[in-house]
Amino acid sequence: MFGDTPVAQDAFSRFMADMFDDKQIIGVSTAFQAFFGNAGNGAQTVFSPDANTIDIDIIRGNEKIAALIPRGTISRPLGGKQKNLNVEKYTSFARKFPLSEEEGDITADQLVYRMAGEGPTARRTRLDRMRSLALKLHLESIRRSVRMFEVLAAQSVIEGKQDAIIGTTNPDLQYDFRRNAAHTISVPIAWDQATAVILTNIDAACDLSRQNGKITPDFIGMGGSAVDLFIKDDVVQAQADNRRFELIEVSTGNPVPERFNRFVEGGWTARGRLRTPKGYELWIFTNVDGYENDAGAFIPHMPIDKAFVASSRSRNDRYFGPPETLPMIPQRVQLYQELFGFDPGMAPMPPNVDAAAGVINPAMFYADAYVSGDWKKVSVRTQSAPIFATTHTDSFVVLEDLVTP
Repeated sequence: MFGDTPVAQDAFSRFMADMFDDKQIIGVSTAFQAFFGNAGNGAQTVFSPDANTIDIDIIRGNEKIAALIPRGTISRPLGGKQKNLNVEKYTSFARKFPLSEEEGDITADQLVYRMAGEGPTARRTRLDRMRSLALKLHLESIRRSVRMFEVLAAQSVIEGKQDAIIGTTNPDLQYDFRRNAAHTISVPIAWDQATAVILTNIDAACDLSRQNGKITPDFIGMGGSAVDLFIKDDVVQAQADNRRFELIEVSTGNPVPERFNRFVEGGWTARGRLRTPKGYELWIFTNVDGYENDAGAFIPHMPIDKAFVASSRSRNDRYFGPPETLPMIPQRVQLYQELFGFDPGMAPMPPNVDAAAGVINPAMFYADAYVSGDWKKVSVRTQSAPIFATTHTDSFVVLEDLVTP
């Protein structure tokens, strides 16, 4: 704590306990981000440091069959049931990148006071303290940015759109990925009602994902209340107990398939495998992570009263746009290195940001700093410009209103 009046140290001996900083243990979830940028599915992670607009071309296919015609015909009829084949009809979307910016200031007067965890006889220099403060500011900026990424990725998965300004209701400030409106299903009977038809609802969602998304779903994410109601449902329990049909299987001898590793590493918890009455095989996942809003309330990333089906094999891209600063020149790089001890282009990542699954990449962030005109303050800044695009958007189907209001 800073103070204007020096306090003399008394004659008692002291032991300096290691500092506790809960920022070092607070997790940063990447559960919803695990759906994006999976190169194994052909998904792209695009870094665009010099262009502020990205064009996305989407070709929608179908599952129609080839036509049969009478033998011996000379001309090709194009009327009736046989239409001319066209494989190059597509929809193009142009998107301008959003911008996120986190800043923190270090003032000259901070550098002459003991920092948290610093022993009274450590005799650290002002430069050492400035570098330590700068690193803490930078790492906290990255953590906040990754949490923001998760909010946007969750919104894209659940709503089929992403805000350019978080919380906006202006459609001009949203990236709409044009998901089929029928893929958001308000169940006719809430899951907390005795007459609920939970498995029927799930099968209906799977049908839409298969028919419109042209891919078989294998993932169902459930909110906290939804999964609790699912487990307690009488029909679900009865069919789970019928081993002959193997509709539900939850056991340590049934390991989670490798294709779900990036989801588990990101923060999803596997609860078991479900075989629906129609024969779809889904792995059930839940997620308890969230973030604090400006009022200090905890907001879960996965809404507690919703569920969604998806495919782990769907393609979902992510794009990272340019910073809003002047180009970094060698003099600025050198100043940054001398002030803080590391290169702004190789800024470190927090230890509790899990990059094991390749979800987080340092290139997603732009770090820089600027000094005030009187050289009494330096501002540390981190920018990012993310778009999480559910390119294969119709592979997602959301079930909502699962809990009676």
